[in-house]
Amino acid sequence: MQPLPPNAPPRIGDYTLLAALGRGAMGSVYLARSRGGRPVAVKVARAELADDPQFRERFRREVEMARSVGGFWTATVVGADPDADRPWMATEYVVGPTLQQAVHDFGPLPERAVRRLAAGLAEALVAIHGAGLVHRDLKPSNVLLANDGPRVIDFGVARALEHSALTEAGIVFGTPGYLSPEQVVGSAITPQSDVFALGSVLVYAATGAGPFGEGATSALVYRVVHQEPDLARVPPGLVPLIVPCLVREPAHRPTPARLLELIGPPSSEPSWLPAQVRTLVEQRHTELRELPAKPPTRVLADERKPATRLLVEDPPPAPSFAASAAPATRGAASAPVPPASGPVRPRTPPLTKSGARFKTSRLVGLGWAAAHSVAAFVSVAIVDPSAGAPQGVRAAAFVACAVFALVAVRLLVGALRTPLAIDIGPDGITVSGGEEKRRLPWYAISRVKVEGPNSRPWVVVWLVGAAQPPKTLGRGSFQSHKGGLRVYPISHERYRKRRERDVAELRSALAWYGPTAYDPR
Repeated sequence: MQPLPPNAPPRIGDYTLLAALGRGAMGSVYLARSRGGRPVAVKVARAELADDPQFRERFRREVEMARSVGGFWTATVVGADPDADRPWMATEYVVGPTLQQAVHDFGPLPERAVRRLAAGLAEALVAIHGAGLVHRDLKPSNVLLANDGPRVIDFGVARALEHSALTEAGIVFGTPGYLSPEQVVGSAITPQSDVFALGSVLVYAATGAGPFGEGATSALVYRVVHQEPDLARVPPGLVPLIVPCLVREPAHRPTPARLLELIGPPSSEPSWLPAQVRTLVEQRHTELRELPAKPPTRVLADERKPATRLLVEDPPPAPSFAASAAPATRGAASAPVPPASGPVRPRTPPLTKSGARFKTSRLVGLGWAAAHSVAAFVSVAIVDPSAGAPQGVRAAAFVACAVFALVAVRLLVGALRTPLAIDIGPDGITVSGGEEKRRLPWYAISRVKVEGPNSRPWVVVWLVGAAQPPKTLGRGSFQSHKGGLRVYPISHERYRKRRERDVAELRSALAWYGPTAYDPR
């Protein structure tokens, strides 16, 4: 819990705000108290989103669907107003840390706790799926650990199957590393997609790491689709429960009801949480009891100070702008925030970038040039009559020397040129060479794919009719190719296996960030 920001209202609906709990892409979350004294969590939409009629409709649907979910292990919706100046929704406040925080601070959960966690999450999914929903973003930060069991929260990315037309085409909801393979490749999403995420969450709870490791988004989504999960550190007693959840074929995964049968009855121990987590929960209860009935008087910032703004492009030289944190859901572009109605305490968070980056390597090119130079010198030694080699061998060595020398010169010239880098992110593709950059936003790209022979693949883009082709950055970039432009050479200087891995990860990044433009053929 954090103190309320200076521009927070004292009340939202019938709820008095007490503290700030967090902030995401959709808005802020506050701890509040009802008129009867009940603690609640209130999620309030950002001001700029409130002006979007489509967002209001999505928010209205979200409230309706969240209210339809019952069960023991979800946070109940207790109030909402989609028609307010800033739409809001209030849910019961669950006293306890997230699974992510508990594992980060105290390490993996013991096996008995993971089993209890699995049972609670499976029962929550039974309730969610019974209401016709798919959560689609089940992950450690969306699981709260309470004394009586876990709670699944944040239905901000869940949509009723019959209302899927409300979601924006081409947007993939979810968190890399906990997405199912069908979510990554854009196939139909079913309740079994949540079962895959459940298996991933259980691996994290038992080991402290997800089943597909860490790294760039492109690497994670590639592993989800093409590699087996890493269960080496999972306790043997949990493996039979987790493995069926992580099967790639959705139809072969168990239903949540079947998982409850596999887990069996809960243990009779008085508390399911480890001692350190239990102590943290008790501390949260104490903090909650000690909160005043009304928030303390807040000292407002100097009204002459400017409001913090969010950027969607490169930061300008003026210091009055700051970059926003990356959005929680892919495809949700940051938008400029209008000045707040009340005084705001300005802050300048660090600029953060999201996406995947690939670079050509000058060092690798120099290494290959040196190797070919050595081969050329060896060939010269064989050509020397004093070496005593037969005439045919000397002739072959002469030809080899010429070939190695030409290749070495070509590699050396290539290595000395400015390296290229390609960034693939939510806003588009950026190719850079030294200080120069060429930006290709997704709206300017009609098609993008990986083309060329396996030894020399390229990223090739086809621009929309009105877009002007950028100038070249060297290394053959932005040259015409089959009606499009070759923009980036993929690991031409690297060995085959590394090049194949880079191609696979780059394909995954294109499919993730530009699903409507990416051509996988």
